[in-house]
Amino acid sequence: MGFRTPQEFLDSLRDGRQVWVNGTKIDDLVTDPLTRRTAEQLSHNYLRYHDPATREIFVTEDPETGEPVDRFMVMPRNTEDLLARARAIDFTIRYGGPSFGSDALLSFLWVAPELEKANPRYRENVTNAYRRFRDENLTMAIVMSDTKGDRSKHPSQQLDPDLYVHVVDRRPDGVVIRGMKAHISGAAFVDELMVMPTKRMRDDEQDYSIGCMVATNSPGVKIIARAAEEKSRFDYPLSWAGGPEECFVWFDDVFVPHERIFQNGENWISGPIAYALGLWERYSAMCYKKPTVELLAGAASLMSKMNGIAGVPHIQEKLFEFALLAQSLDAFITAAAVACEVREGVAIPNQAITNIGKYMFASKYHELVKHVLDISGAIVATAPKDDAFHSPELHAAFEKYLGVGEQRSGEERLRLINFIRDLCADEYAGWKSVLTLHAEGSMAAQKMMTMRSYDFGKAEEYVKRIAGIGVPESERLSKPQL
Repeated sequence: MGFRTPQEFLDSLRDGRQVWVNGTKIDDLVTDPLTRRTAEQLSHNYLRYHDPATREIFVTEDPETGEPVDRFMVMPRNTEDLLARARAIDFTIRYGGPSFGSDALLSFLWVAPELEKANPRYRENVTNAYRRFRDENLTMAIVMSDTKGDRSKHPSQQLDPDLYVHVVDRRPDGVVIRGMKAHISGAAFVDELMVMPTKRMRDDEQDYSIGCMVATNSPGVKIIARAAEEKSRFDYPLSWAGGPEECFVWFDDVFVPHERIFQNGENWISGPIAYALGLWERYSAMCYKKPTVELLAGAASLMSKMNGIAGVPHIQEKLFEFALLAQSLDAFITAAAVACEVREGVAIPNQAITNIGKYMFASKYHELVKHVLDISGAIVATAPKDDAFHSPELHAAFEKYLGVGEQRSGEERLRLINFIRDLCADEYAGWKSVLTLHAEGSMAAQKMMTMRSYDFGKAEEYVKRIAGIGVPESERLSKPQL
């Protein structure tokens, strides 16, 4: 058991995995211009285990072994553990980058008793996978969304059966799977892929109910990533590094041994797995969305001051919306942990609070982006780029005319304008906009879970007892406290 170093992570990427970026086959993720910066940035995540300044946040004692372990790989046992996890997620997003895979593993550990009902070996496989990831400091990507084809048809009704990942051959020692999964964050840079059905399948679609662990460098696994170009850091202070992010994963007849399978035809298992994964992912999402709200709030507040409009009543109304959402997320994160449910020693974030918090962010995000752009003005779309601003013939004029008196130079104001364009009105902003709606489940999924968790029947009985509907007079509330 131990923690990898940045160099050990980089060395792990040279394992023969097949990766394409923007159509180009990558021979070495560590040195290729399309991927090297992302690989380097991700390698910095491993410094947190060795740096005394961050070790306390990310390292805790493993309750099973007593050894130091990544906090993300320990099941929370109480409110304090959930809040410590929230703090680590927040810190990761602000200063490091994504931490891949722990939500999926913890979800499967949580539903392990359900897996055991289907096949005792499934529980054993999940437990062994968890211990391997914990002890070897490994990462994974959750591989769930199929390309789906005609969505009005079930998987078995598609003209091409491969539009959903499915089993195409069953052998004494395992299965062979085929198909393609979409929208997989960071798949090119993780150690393994956690494959699961995109939904509960019908009883006659057992071959599509396949869940398993697949090593990223397995023969037949092909990762196709879409990457942004490297850009000027002056023009794009958030997205300048470029590099691959979202991926398609093509399983081109990939063999999976039985010891890596946790679902194989049992469609009913998909329900508890989806419920557990959705809950853990949405709690993590609230934690990592909070820094995004602070970026929007900080940009809006700074620009209102630079433009000299911070005290205008309608601007204050807009700034209130940022404060409301930012502090609401704080409240939801804490409340979900405080109101957690402990099952068999595991602290589960409160379902209703978690889903409401995630929905609040997704439903308000685009409105806040609009407020930032409204406060900033049209210059977000028309400001000069780096080469024009720093041109010897033009720089003095831009420094003068983009400035704000003696308070802020033209360069400072342009840096903020560039930040806002990157965050709210360019390629990276569009990616964030879509991610907000669809990551960790759609808003419709959060609505559904919230509706399920609220007892309308109890509220109806309250009304009946006051209104006298179907209730004996002796049981009516004569003077309710409202």
